[in-house]
Amino acid sequence: MCPHITSYQIIFFMRGKVGNMEKFFKLKENGTNVRTELLAGLTTFMTMAYILALNPNLLTNFGADGGSQLWNAVFLATCIASAIGMFCMAFLANKPFALAPGMGLNSFFAVVVANIVSLTGMTYLESFQAALGIILIEGLVFLVLSIFNIREQIVNAIPLGVRLGISPAIGLMLMNIGLGSNVGVYSSDGGPFYVMRDFFGSLTPSLAKSTMGDAYPTVVLTTVTMFVGLFAILILAHHKVNGSVLLGMLIACVVY
Repeated sequence: MCPHITSYQIIFFMRGKVGNMEKFFKLKENGTNVRTELLAGLTTFMTMAYILALNPNLLTNFGADGGSQLWNAVFLATCIASAIGMFCMAFLANKPFALAPGMGLNSFFAVVVANIVSLTGMTYLESFQAALGIILIEGLVFLVLSIFNIREQIVNAIPLGVRLGISPAIGLMLMNIGLGSNVGVYSSDGGPFYVMRDFFGSLTPSLAKSTMGDAYPTVVLTTVTMFVGLFAILILAHHKVNGSVLLGMLIACVVY
């Protein structure tokens, strides 16, 4: 018969695990603690989890032209690649960086596949396999550049202004995705209908209603939810509330 496990034993076990995390990741030495890291990790996951759906959508042409055969495979590959990258970053480099397929490379990949389809007349599936071969060669070239420290020299040769502009540029691109093409609501009259293009672009509610049909209430709800979440994040961040991004997302979910 299994021995009875008391609450004190559970608390002692959890404290031991927390202590091991402190020692292994040198949290105190880096001016942080387990609670802060768990909150930061959860917030980071929530803000970048969109890549799990967006990556297979981009790489399989949103499931069109035979891409639906690849969607599940690309989704699983995205999960596995992201997990491996983050585990290596955590346990080998001890850096709090989340890694996942980049928005630049998957967009480039999608364009390459589309060009192969148009130039050769091959199916999307065949072109996808050809593009994978191109990306493999590119990866090997980058590996050689990294081993011989050439890649770092190339990065250092880029003007400082351009390097500093990369992060805000990515932020602007994500803002464009969020405001310009978020959700995409379908109706019996067609679609997808988007917040910025179709809701605000219609200028008047009557025109929006006539354009969207029965999708109009859902688009309105989406718009309200989006701005409630956005302003909640801004207000919480202004008041220096920990986890403001995560709390803003939760508030938006409750409103929806």
